[in-house]
Amino acid sequence: MASWCRKILNRLSLQTGHTKLVLDTTGVLLDERFIEFLVENGVNFQITDATQELLISLQLKPDLILSSLSEVPSHIEKKLDITVWDYTSFPFDIEQFVAAGLSVDQLISLMVQDGENPGGLITQENIALELQKSAAYSNKYFAKKLSKKIHVHAYYVEDYNALINLGRLWGEYVHLCFVVNEQPDEDLQQLVDDAASQAVLAGKLKNSFFEQESSLKSVDKIRGFLKGLGRGRNIALICFDGMGVAEWQVLRRYLHSCNFTFSEKYMFSLIPTMTKISRSAIYYGDAQNVYSLKSPNESKQFRDYFNDRKCGFYRESEFGSEDDLLGIEMVTVIYNFFDGIGHHTQLPHGKISKDLYFQNLQNYLNKSKIKDELLLLKGLGYKIYFCSDHGCVAAQGNGQKIDKYLVEEASKRATLINRTQLANFYDVDHYEIPFVNDKVTLLAKGRTMFASKKVREISHGGITLEELIVPFVEITD
Repeated sequence: MASWCRKILNRLSLQTGHTKLVLDTTGVLLDERFIEFLVENGVNFQITDATQELLISLQLKPDLILSSLSEVPSHIEKKLDITVWDYTSFPFDIEQFVAAGLSVDQLISLMVQDGENPGGLITQENIALELQKSAAYSNKYFAKKLSKKIHVHAYYVEDYNALINLGRLWGEYVHLCFVVNEQPDEDLQQLVDDAASQAVLAGKLKNSFFEQESSLKSVDKIRGFLKGLGRGRNIALICFDGMGVAEWQVLRRYLHSCNFTFSEKYMFSLIPTMTKISRSAIYYGDAQNVYSLKSPNESKQFRDYFNDRKCGFYRESEFGSEDDLLGIEMVTVIYNFFDGIGHHTQLPHGKISKDLYFQNLQNYLNKSKIKDELLLLKGLGYKIYFCSDHGCVAAQGNGQKIDKYLVEEASKRATLINRTQLANFYDVDHYEIPFVNDKVTLLAKGRTMFASKKVREISHGGITLEELIVPFVEITD
């Protein structure tokens, strides 16, 4: 396929040993997809968003400097070859005012489509149709590209950072497959599941718990990270129970009309990947004692930890106006619809897929007031962060019923037992919990669950990347 990135690079006409500064007013050249292309192709470049950073970048003498600056000081301007990349610069024909009204994703989609099927001038009259065609084409294009990248990354998972990255790629791929109405490649899924299982059971996650809170490698670090931000601004922590990477992509598309800008990180849930353990870890800031909790009290933990501020603890739809948030400095809201819809989705006969679940999520979101609630928080000046405790998979029963041992009735992919009970179980994987010596996690193998072989459900608790890797998202604008 012709590369839109290659076309842009050719237009920039870089010369080795001669630094070119490109002021990108569109955001496309600063998009991670173009940056990734530059890295893969060995382009010597720097990115800068401030004049002081620009001075440092100049000393490194790269061939290319990309910047969101609109102008540079005259004394720097004289030293550089400067190009402004604006809406007239794209390698396809589009009216400037039409291009200016599009998002970065839409502009990239149009370039991907044009690379294979060059069209005529894009105008206000035909933009809707062109966007529809380009979105369908580019989604398939990026799904194929992701599958190739996943194939490479899944062959060898060096450490926990590599596992987090693989989980991000896989979740994005699973969501794109749903968007283009295709099933994830079964061989690729098996390769990814095997890689995750081998890494987790070999203990490669343990060192992630030694990371600093600011690194955000596991959900128990979220609380400390937020406190470390200080008291300069009111904060809202929005916890979406059951939101894995693919589910985040569903939510992200729903929020498109809000014009939010997101900064995304990905981290580990705790194992077993279930609410009682992993969501408790978010509010308790703990990765050990949560395994012994009888009745978690998240609200008390949240208020006690931020006891120097006025706190508000809400569930979905429990606030709807400015008066409900008056004087509150720390807000947390728990949304359960991802988890609830998953457990109530009836999978079609003979089909083990998350497609219907994703469709049910979209239907729910379109009728919800979540946009209104988030826009209210943003309008009141809250710094908003999204988090999650676990994701989910479509699973089939393995014929082993261990109901009396289940920690959560709906989470049938894993359970927690005392180490002395381990001899009572057969044909299961078990996970050694870091720093917890008296308990062991039992894991149903593959994408199965502890239930009758006739049962097919959306469930969680296990160690597939869809369950294990969760997003942490900051609304930056």
